[in-house]
This record gives sequence, structure tokens and C-alpha cells, in this order.
Amino acid sequence: MPKAPRPWIVTRHDPIEKVEDNLWTVQGDVPGVPIKRRMFIIKRSDGTLLFFGCAIPLEDELLAELSAWGRPAILVVTHDQHMIDARPFADKLGLAVYGPKECEAKIRQRVELAGFIADIPKDAAVEIAPVPGTKTGEPAAIVRSAGGRVTLLVSDAVQNNASASLGLIPRICGFAGGPKVVPLFKMLFTTDKAALKRQVSAWSELAGLERVMFCHGEAVSDGAAAGLKTAAAGL
Repeated sequence: MPKAPRPWIVTRHDPIEKVEDNLWTVQGDVPGVPIKRRMFIIKRSDGTLLFFGCAIPLEDELLAELSAWGRPAILVVTHDQHMIDARPFADKLGLAVYGPKECEAKIRQRVELAGFIADIPKDAAVEIAPVPGTKTGEPAAIVRSAGGRVTLLVSDAVQNNASASLGLIPRICGFAGGPKVVPLFKMLFTTDKAALKRQVSAWSELAGLERVMFCHGEAVSDGAAAGLKTAAAGL
């Protein structure tokens, strides 16, 4: 059974960034941890909204803006450590929650699961699949927008953290800089570095790649493919 949920608490976050006609995002603080987190909102072809990454509670007026844009329907938790606000967020918006099978037991301690990554209803606007070589089975998302533009959304496997956005300990642990696979992820959350390297390299070859965005760090739109190649080379 799920643990008692954290209440709905709106913590400090930036304004909604409207990246594409079908992709919005919000970056905010991680409660109790000196690092930033990001939530992505993808408008699917059927008009429903899919939330990907770190669920971030928003003010009522922003929730109303989202609901006017599309009907909230799905929350994809990328792994069990991205779940601080997943339960209250899903409950408030009435979302079906999907996550990696590799984290099933820990996820179910926090929230009810509607299914795993493979069970997410298919949609032409977004492709969601597990990242090979990762211990948690975390997914990445490929969002296709008007004009053939492609945005890659990555959870933790690749990060791009500005030093100024981090506390002292994350900087010491090598979280700053990027795009890169941070040292802690290599040590604790990678099961097959060669498979992960192949995947990051394959992302760099995506047709129409416009930008890469991360749950942790700043987006790369100028030289996205080159940034991914650099990240792959570091494995």
C-alpha cells in the first residue's frame, strides 16, 4: 500500500516556459536538496496532457491555464527518486500514473500505478521508452512538434547543471557542467555503460533534433547533437 502522501505544497518554481505548441515546462527547487528539478507537460495528439519527469505543484491560476490548454491525463514518473510530489500531484489532477517496472515496488509504496512504461497509450506526438543500460529503467521522451522539430527529454542519465544552480555537495560530487553522465549516475545507476553510450550516441543522430532538455539542468538548443556526442564520449 502507498505510504501516507506528502500534502500539496507549492514550492518555489520558475514561470511556465512554453517551448513548443505541444511542449511546456517548469523548473523549480527540489525540497530539501540544493539542486533544480524540471517537469515537462506534453500535449498529445488527442488533446490530453502528459506530465513527464518531476511533478511540481503549481499555483491554482497556473493549473487553470494548463487545464484550459488540454485535459490532464497522465503522469510518467521516471523512477522512484523523482516522486517527492508525485502522489499529491496525481491526486489533485486525477492522473493515471505510469513508471518503470524496475522500480515497481518502491513506486507502489508512494502511489498507485496504472501501468509501466510500455503500457502508456501510444501517441504520434511523443515516444517514451526506457533508456538502455540504466538500473532504474528510467525512460526518455522524444517529442515531435510542428515543422518536424524534435525535442529530446532526458531524466537523470544525462544532465546539464550550471554550477550556480547547485549546492556545495553536488558540485563536489561532479554534478556541475555538461551535458554529461554525472559520476554518481555512472557508479550507482548504470548497469551497462556500453549500452547507455550507444543510446546517447543514437539520440545525437535523431532527424530534426532541435534541442535536448533535462530533468536536471539547462536545455541545449545550440549544438544539441554535439552535446550528446560529448556526453557519450564521457562514458
